[in-house]
Amino acid sequence: MKASWDILFDNYGTKRVSKTDWKKQAYVLTKRQVVAIESAGHFPQHGVEVEFSKIFEPSGSVRATYYHSKRKKVGRPPEPRLGKEIIRSWLQPGDIVLIGNIGAQLFVAKIRGEGYHLVDTAAAVATSANTHTKAKLMARAKAAKGKPSKKVSFRSDFVRDPNVVAGALIRAGGACEMPKCARSLFTSRSGSPYLEVHHIHMLSDGGDDTLENAAALCPHCHRELHYGLKAPVLMESLLAAIAAK
Repeated sequence: MKASWDILFDNYGTKRVSKTDWKKQAYVLTKRQVVAIESAGHFPQHGVEVEFSKIFEPSGSVRATYYHSKRKKVGRPPEPRLGKEIIRSWLQPGDIVLIGNIGAQLFVAKIRGEGYHLVDTAAAVATSANTHTKAKLMARAKAAKGKPSKKVSFRSDFVRDPNVVAGALIRAGGACEMPKCARSLFTSRSGSPYLEVHHIHMLSDGGDDTLENAAALCPHCHRELHYGLKAPVLMESLLAAIAAK
């Protein structure tokens, strides 16, 4: 699953916060995390802070200095690190940190447990993306064509394009896309109204993994499309509404 993050981010890297990172109050970056930061246009410089948009958290962003450390032993090259707020008050030893970029916008997330899912990441990124990044995600979602590939574990499952998920959520603007739905949405842990992305012609029936075949729905409308008596009529109404957007 982790390899699929390449579909969502331009560059990304992950690393566990070590006791040394915490003790020295300086988070040592992996090469891939450095690539993500520098691809967003930031380079090591003392005293200058970089802003990261936090995903899975409603509190917005976290700041950090990005600098090269001075290493004591002769011949050892400078080491890229993050300092200040990100390590002093946000990260803890043992946290697994994802740092990624989409264009000039940087994202950071603390990954805990095995329940972390790419579709959840796409939804969180769509929530925290700035206007320019939302436009890039929408462009990628619109460019997605055809049927998804499959991955095999204990069962065969579809590998959904996270850009389609993010694009549908951006297009929905925090409201269910089912025509005439006026249900109140609860707030998710990412701080955004909770919506579920549904493929109108289901992938299991040969539907395409495209923005035109996806809709962001409240849980009630989503379940009704799967199990409701009026599902065929609702599906046609939803297709027409999405096509008109």
